[in-house]
Amino acid sequence: MSTCQHDSLGRLIYLTSQTMRNYVERVLKPYDLTSEQAHILKSMDVSVGRPQSELCELVGKTPANITRILDRLEKKELIIRRNNPADRRSSLVFQTPNGLRLSSEVSSLFTTLSAEIEQDIRQEDVTVFKKVLSQIDTNLQRLSEHRGD
Repeated sequence: MSTCQHDSLGRLIYLTSQTMRNYVERVLKPYDLTSEQAHILKSMDVSVGRPQSELCELVGKTPANITRILDRLEKKELIIRRNNPADRRSSLVFQTPNGLRLSSEVSSLFTTLSAEIEQDIRQEDVTVFKKVLSQIDTNLQRLSEHRGD
């Protein structure tokens, strides 16, 4: 029987990610937002519509997941979808004024959260850590492409 390596990099990233996600979900609860919804709102602009396919790439979600999340944001009147004049098969997604206001509030929360997370960590270490995480992401993408995922 195999045992889980408690200090493996993958496990530490997973556990930290879960802790962060749980904390963010609690922080966002009073705003009636999930972390996925907040991430999408923060990735948008009120005046520039984004195609759903672009949002998929930007936030790393499948088209089905993006559609589901956007449906919920639209019901909350935080986004609106309009026909794409350049491609009749797609729509453009815009933030509403309410979405922009909420996105701005939530962005300031995340700025504070980032500072708190990085507390007592030297800036040089944060820079190296970001570089390492970026390389891990690149490696995983390459592995996925290699396996045909």
